[in-house]
Amino acid sequence: MVTKLLMEIKTIFAELASTLILGKEKDAASLAMILSEKSKQLADELAK
Repeated sequence: MVTKLLMEIKTIFAELASTLILGKEKDAASLAMILSEKSKQLADELAK
């Protein structure tokens, strides 16, 4: 599960970076929220 979450976070970071480069702030905000949720899931999983 941890490996899957790390791969998802990596993908989201890449999408976020490209979105910010293209200047799509609304899309970037959405991706940042998803990244936050995935990061919380990872922290919860690692805390087990």
